[in-house]
Amino acid sequence: MRERSARLQVLIAGKSSRKKSLSDKICRLLVNRMSKRAPEEDFMRDPLIDNDQGFDAEELERFQRGG
Repeated sequence: MRERSARLQVLIAGKSSRKKSLSDKICRLLVNRMSKRAPEEDFMRDPLIDNDQGFDAEELERFQRGG
């Protein structure tokens, strides 16, 4: 059963990379939905970057002047 499931996953991934027909686009949608992670499970997310407010005008001016 696992072998059949793995073959099906490879087939769907292969079809989704072609992007020629409607079924290819549907397979791409399925792959995107199946591979999407919840934000709390995504180890690549960085809360420091996600919560970044950016520079205010004064900080940006100091940074650009180098001091």
